Amino acid sequence: MPEESILSASRINCYETCSWKFWCTYTLKLPRVKNDGNVRGNACHLALECLVSPRRSKYVTKLKKTKTITSIPSISKLVKDYLSKNGFYSEENFELCDKWICFALTLNFKGGKGAKIDKPEEKFFLDTTKNENGPKYKLTGFIDKPIQYPSQGKVKIVDYKTNKDKYTEGEIESNTQAMCYILAAKQVWPDLKDVSVEFQFLKFDEDPLITVKYDQDQLEGYEYYLEFVYNKANAFTRKDAEAKFAIKKPFPKDGSFSGPLSCGFADYPGHLKKNGLPRWFCEHKFPFEYYALLNKKGDVISTSKNKNDLIPEKNQKVIKKQYEGCPAHCKKGKEFPI
Repeated sequence: MPEESILSASRINCYETCSWKFWCTYTLKLPRVKNDGNVRGNACHLALECLVSPRRSKYVTKLKKTKTITSIPSISKLVKDYLSKNGFYSEENFELCDKWICFALTLNFKGGKGAKIDKPEEKFFLDTTKNENGPKYKLTGFIDKPIQYPSQGKVKIVDYKTNKDKYTEGEIESNTQAMCYILAAKQVWPDLKDVSVEFQFLKFDEDPLITVKYDQDQLEGYEYYLEFVYNKANAFTRKDAEAKFAIKKPFPKDGSFSGPLSCGFADYPGHLKKNGLPRWFCEHKFPFEYYALLNKKGDVISTSKNKNDLIPEKNQKVIKKQYEGCPAHCKKGKEFPI
């Protein structure tokens, strides 16, 4: 029996971006490719989660004064170790993390008067499938830095962003992550009726904040959309995978990173731009070899391009596999320059 597909903000975004990408990521479970952008972002999140603890308030005070994490060796080491572990340590990447972390501390980091932060991150799981009425779906995830204001009956969810661009108007009107956060917050803190999400874009010193709220009608409508995606994800077929390729969608007119832009413009792996830098491309665009860890039934447990990453236990085995590339870009038998 296929593994149940429980929704998350990232899974929903993947489904909306490209049907083939969804198939590769969640059905084939192809190995994911890290890049310096998401590794830098994760390093910043990790450091800021540590700093929100009341025990580290003196660190926050010092960092605001010195404006560099190198003044706190433990935080500096945390960031360096994370970048190194993921293969993206460089002076440039460290300096960017240093700058963004210190900037985040200036954005009312502890929430101000009346604020209460129980945890730096709140895990949630919504299951409406057993409800007698209303849409049926399962949704999970983590709420980044929830700041409660009990006396005001509100909660503000802070989410750090290190994107190179801020959200467009269209990306704000129905933001998947914000919608999921707010639905979850209403279950976790039912007495706090006023819920908002504050995206903090740490690359934008002058205007970093975007605050998002939705009314009850918008949230109820979104829940029916979640039901649709949940049902679709749990009956996803190869035909569905080839139904909505990103390359066949129109180019975005709202400035968002969607449609053919999400495929990248490389014609082959290693394709260079005029300035000599490699062209970015979707990790599922071109063919590659990889290894899969299988259970005794032959189901894929995990995958990697490095065989040594997969350690089989009893009744498990590792096999070598070939991914043929995205059908919208790679014709069968087509070879690419090395």
